[in-house]
Amino acid sequence: MKRIVFQSLFAALFCLTLMACDSGSGEEGEVIVTDLVVGTGTEVGAGHALIVTYIGRFQDGEVFATSEDVGGEFIFTLGVGQVLEGWDEGLGGMKVGGTRRLEIPSFKAFGKNGQCFSDGTCSVPPNTDVIYDVTVIDIFDEVIIQDLIEGDGLEAEFSDVLFVEYIGLLRDGSVFDATAIGGAEFVFTLGNGNVIPGWELGLVGMKEGGKRKLTIPPVLGYGAAGIGSAIPPFSVLIFEIELNQVIKNPN
Repeated sequence: MKRIVFQSLFAALFCLTLMACDSGSGEEGEVIVTDLVVGTGTEVGAGHALIVTYIGRFQDGEVFATSEDVGGEFIFTLGVGQVLEGWDEGLGGMKVGGTRRLEIPSFKAFGKNGQCFSDGTCSVPPNTDVIYDVTVIDIFDEVIIQDLIEGDGLEAEFSDVLFVEYIGLLRDGSVFDATAIGGAEFVFTLGNGNVIPGWELGLVGMKEGGKRKLTIPPVLGYGAAGIGSAIPPFSVLIFEIELNQVIKNPN
């Protein structure tokens, strides 16, 4: 097993959950990295959107969190503050298919506030060191397509005009856009660059009357820029799109 130590004087600023965590101040510590399985795929680094599984434990071995809690796999962008500082520090240089153990001091994890909830319970007590075993399943750089309803009408192709209704969500379930807000269908020409690349790639082959879910990586969405406060930088986007009408290439 390969073992590496990362040192830093910076405090943790971000958490894996929606609950805010306090980084503490003036603390020193190490992220201890042990490669349990060395992957054979692409090496990952800052800016890569990753699909991972994980198990989080206390030092006594008790499990406090797993990726099963968030649907089996977890997607985030490495090195941009979307996860614990200990993750951002410790996962760089892994290869796809690898499993790495991260032993993270509390101030690079959930800090002096821990991971606590409004009812007073804490899944991670304050000032607690944690251990994660993280497996990198893949680099997320393609659109994940799920047909929720199979249409039976005309099939969408490049240069066709599409009439759609949609809702756009972030990974935490918050809605950032929807046709219902404007009260009308959204009309655009597929393949003309009028929509984000994730839509261009994800809607080809969809049929009238269908409903499709697209999970779009940042590189095919709004990337490092995001859109104001509505879509943070490096966001994974989820769209549920209903295709109401296809007008075949009118030219």
